[in-house]
Amino acid sequence: MTPPVLALLAPACSLQPFRAAQQQRREPGRRPACRTQRLRVQAMQSGKGSTRQQDGEGAASGLGASSPPPPPTSAPPLVGTTATSDDGPSSSGNGASPAGEEGSSSWPSWLSKSDVETVAIAVAISYAIRLVIAEPRFIPSLSMYPTFDVGDRLVAEKITYRFSREPSTGDVVIFRPARGVGRDSSFLDDNVFIKRIVAVAGDTVEVRGGRLIVNGQAREEPYINEAPKYELPRLTVPNGCVFVMGDNRNNSYDSHIWGPLPVENIIGRACWKYWPLQKWGGLDDWTDVSKLVVEGGGAAALPAAPPLTG
Repeated sequence: MTPPVLALLAPACSLQPFRAAQQQRREPGRRPACRTQRLRVQAMQSGKGSTRQQDGEGAASGLGASSPPPPPTSAPPLVGTTATSDDGPSSSGNGASPAGEEGSSSWPSWLSKSDVETVAIAVAISYAIRLVIAEPRFIPSLSMYPTFDVGDRLVAEKITYRFSREPSTGDVVIFRPARGVGRDSSFLDDNVFIKRIVAVAGDTVEVRGGRLIVNGQAREEPYINEAPKYELPRLTVPNGCVFVMGDNRNNSYDSHIWGPLPVENIIGRACWKYWPLQKWGGLDDWTDVSKLVVEGGGAAALPAAPPLTG
């Protein structure tokens, strides 16, 4: 072709790739006519796709430059960089790290603090109830038979003598014996007796002819195992003390041997049997002394002495 003809065709040829690209977008299935046009169309499409991706990920920068993707969570930290966290305190420069602080904790990982607190509260409440309100007890001997047998379990309450009344005749009490009586108590060996009060401060007590005589009146005691086979001279119970005896009178280490018991040694009043189950229930109330007194008085109730001869 002559130069004038080429000059006229040059603008048309220069616009042909752009027209082909527009036609390719309108007709995705149609391929450009020549290789040069295809390369230009691919370059334009790839540039437009990367620009869209940059606009979606980093539109805040406004520059169109894409930032490198963040490293995976399992990737090791970069060497020479210091990682900081907005959630916790920064390093003070002394080489300590949160991992080191966790490792230095002395609390074992297998023990839960909440479980320890729960157990501690339960133990504290249990001991508070035992100290102030009531406590369970175990019968180790036959001194209170038939009221209690060996192995029986009972509850001794501590409210009555604290807020209601003083110990009275007929009460079954648990107590620590006076000093020198039995073995001394220790932390692991709680030396506690259980007996029945038969007289209080100011009463006179004696055992004669197989009967207990209090204030000159013989008593009929339906709760004892058998009549006493020993004699006890008359004595007066001092102030601040009570006189206690076991229901198994001939097999009991009680006040007829070691004397009156100080009231301050009393721990509580036995009120309930809970084991064995066939004995479940409260104890009989024998605090009404009038039910125990033998009709006709003390001396008349005793066997008459034979008359003197000669």
